[in-house]
Amino acid sequence: MTVSGSVCGVTEDDCVSCGACITVCMYNAIEFRETPQGRKAWVNPVLCKGDGLCCAKCPTNAIFLKHFTDEDLLSQIDTAFQTEEIM
Repeated sequence: MTVSGSVCGVTEDDCVSCGACITVCMYNAIEFRETPQGRKAWVNPVLCKGDGLCCAKCPTNAIFLKHFTDEDLLSQIDTAFQTEEIM
């Protein structure tokens, strides 16, 4: 089975267990798991398609899209503008 590397992850320290991510995930890839800090969201990487809806919905930004950080986006934007200037 081949899965995409672009999947979401959870920063457990930031998760407040509100369940907003679970309600918007169309792939049922997110569930609550018991941790030493209490109940926290967990993303099943096999089911996750990396669409980022849960990231947008999370009120504490506890969910993030792996391999697609703000730094990555800014780098792509910078490169696009550099390419435009060269042409």
